Amino acid sequence: MFIHVTRECHVRLEEPHDFKHFKLVIDAPRADMKKIVDALVGIAGIDAEGHAWVSEEWLRRRETTPPWQDGLAAMVTVAKKYGWVDEAAKTIRAHVEWSGETPAKA
Repeated sequence: MFIHVTRECHVRLEEPHDFKHFKLVIDAPRADMKKIVDALVGIAGIDAEGHAWVSEEWLRRRETTPPWQDGLAAMVTVAKKYGWVDEAAKTIRAHVEWSGETPAKA
């Protein structure tokens, strides 16, 4: 699943049943960071290292069916093993992908 920020800074959850891939995809240019941050209020924040921290509560409100909630819970359990969950803030770390940009090589 991924959270999609469009060029117009609209936010929506895409591919919600894919619990194996979790990321924030941003189509808006980095120059629009203020608009992006404003659009993500209550949904996610982007830290200084460029990772997104997504509200678990926001995710849980996207779909309320028991199978979907179970899938999300399993995803969070796996994320915890890697230290990708902030228990205090109730957020889950997600990779940020800037569409239209060439990824940096490691």
